[in-house]
Amino acid sequence: MEHFIEWINRQALSTKLKWTYLATCGGVMFLSTLFLIGIQLYFFTAALIRQTQSQATMVGETLTAAMAFADTDAARDILSALRVAPDVQSAVAYDAHDRAFVRFTRDPDTPPAARDTRAHETVLDVRGVSVTRQIRVGNRLLGTLVVHSSVTSVYRQLALYLALALPMMLALLSLSYFALSRLQRFFTAPILALSAVSEQISRQGDYSLRADVPPAADIGLLARTFNGMLDRIQKRERELEAEINERKRIEVKLDRLAHYDPVTQLNNRHFFNERLEAVIARARKFDERTILMFIDLDNFKTVNDTLGHDIGDELLRLVSRRLSETLRFGDVLSRIGGDEFGIILENVNQVRIASMIAEKCLTKLADPIHIHGHDIHIGASIGISVYPDDATDMHALLKYADTAMYYAKNGGKNAWRTFTPSMRDDAHKRFKLDNNLRRALERDEFVLHYQPQVDLKSGDIVGVEALIRWVHPQLGMVSPSDFIPVAEDSGVIVPIGEWVLREACRDVKRWHEQGYPLRVAVNLSGRQLKESALVANVLATLREVDVDPCWLELELTESMLMDASTDILDRLHALTDAGIQLAIDDFGTGYSSMSYLKTFPVRALKVDRSFVRGLPQNPEDAAITRAIIAMARSLKMEVVAEGIETQEQNDFLRANGCDKSQGYLYGRPCPAAQIGQMLARTRVGACAVD
Repeated sequence: MEHFIEWINRQALSTKLKWTYLATCGGVMFLSTLFLIGIQLYFFTAALIRQTQSQATMVGETLTAAMAFADTDAARDILSALRVAPDVQSAVAYDAHDRAFVRFTRDPDTPPAARDTRAHETVLDVRGVSVTRQIRVGNRLLGTLVVHSSVTSVYRQLALYLALALPMMLALLSLSYFALSRLQRFFTAPILALSAVSEQISRQGDYSLRADVPPAADIGLLARTFNGMLDRIQKRERELEAEINERKRIEVKLDRLAHYDPVTQLNNRHFFNERLEAVIARARKFDERTILMFIDLDNFKTVNDTLGHDIGDELLRLVSRRLSETLRFGDVLSRIGGDEFGIILENVNQVRIASMIAEKCLTKLADPIHIHGHDIHIGASIGISVYPDDATDMHALLKYADTAMYYAKNGGKNAWRTFTPSMRDDAHKRFKLDNNLRRALERDEFVLHYQPQVDLKSGDIVGVEALIRWVHPQLGMVSPSDFIPVAEDSGVIVPIGEWVLREACRDVKRWHEQGYPLRVAVNLSGRQLKESALVANVLATLREVDVDPCWLELELTESMLMDASTDILDRLHALTDAGIQLAIDDFGTGYSSMSYLKTFPVRALKVDRSFVRGLPQNPEDAAITRAIIAMARSLKMEVVAEGIETQEQNDFLRANGCDKSQGYLYGRPCPAAQIGQMLARTRVGACAVD
């Protein structure tokens, strides 16, 4: 079938049209002949049925007397008269008991058809027609007559009809084929003319040639359309040369855009990666050392958000110029991100060259940058990786430089770090912690411990701070200082923080039911503070556990408030409007200033343990602590001191007006059940004194 279709596809259009017409005509003739044969079959069969019925009726009436008197000879003579009817093959007369009384058969070797007692009147099948007639005298049934006629004469007449119709059909098809063969040249001549012009144009490439075709309704329209297409092609060909020249100019421009940063006019990340791959290939071939440096500007986002993107772009341009001044001839400097730059140092003999250039970069960036009346101080965190010392492929080298830059930024910013294997180990450790953290909540591996907060005037426990602990089945007790930063980076801190809040509120609810009116302090992460649904989630948790918002205190850090946007400020006000207290944790270690403190709805300041540790002996710590207490008093805030370990520290803070304190002096962090026992002992002691 596939070969036949392929053969048809190879034929000319005229041949396809001719054979399509012949197939259509032949099909119509064939269907018409079948229809006429069907009609003839119906008429011939109907005539045979009528003839057999008439003969059966006539013979049945004649047999009445013979069967009434049981005269078989007379009955046989009557049936023999059917011999003159050529279509009748047999006839059988049955008596009233369905026994054959007398029979007639045209062919002695062929027995008459057996009587079907279920048959009625007339039965037609492919073998013939059987007609059944009852023989009666009045109401008396004498017997039954069955006459069977052959349909051979019908088939013979149909065969004769076909013998006449088929030759006539073939003759008409032959005549049509001959006529079409003569006429098709008149139909296909315009199409052949169009094909000839197309072939000539394809061969010579001369689009000035035109097809000359008579203006017929259909082919003429095709010719005009074809000539119009040639006009447009000719016009387009004239324009193409100019367009090609324009495209070449655009390609040069696009190539520059693809490889250069439009703000700083430095190479971009795409060019940087291509260049780094080529440099590594050369270093591998000639056994050379290549150094990669990642530079991330510190606090650029703050400048960009505060002073605007125009000043931010100008700052990037000036930074790129200063960085360019630190490089050797042939070194590659690229802007590979928003505020990230990359440097490739080729064919380096000594690794210390990288540290020298890093120091030069930090020194260049240390000087303030003057833009539109603003003195902008910008620093940078630099990560360094070395080929082949640290890695032998581009992706690993990029990753290790980024890791070293991460360590430089976390180490206090405005510094540089060279990648070390310990960083890789730390990265694997963080990766392992991250994987385990994502399943810790599902496995119920977190527990809450609480550290009491004591009122320095009365000595009573008036609150607790909730501190999360992670008990891993294999890793054991994991320090919060290890897993909290990982949770912050991965975003898992959000569901963890929601769990801490819910569990802390449940414990507070139990303590309240036991008669201990405690307030619980819960640390809020920077990632949680940026969540738009923070307020709704906190209030929903309080409603779920049925705890009044006034018993909840959320602790923030100074850095979180310094980076706070308008949206974050709105969330803080929404929390305090609902009755929740806000406190600043580790106060004094960040950007302590009354100007920003009065902007936020903060109720309490928590003095960092680093200032409490030297009390009362260290005069500087004592002065700072007194200053924090005085500032809080002026802002009508409560002061909580952390890390109290000695009675002397407790006495100093109480004497200087500190409100509350917490530390090992009053109790180490412990589970909620032990807090309940501690409160119970305090109540018993108070009753004994009374």
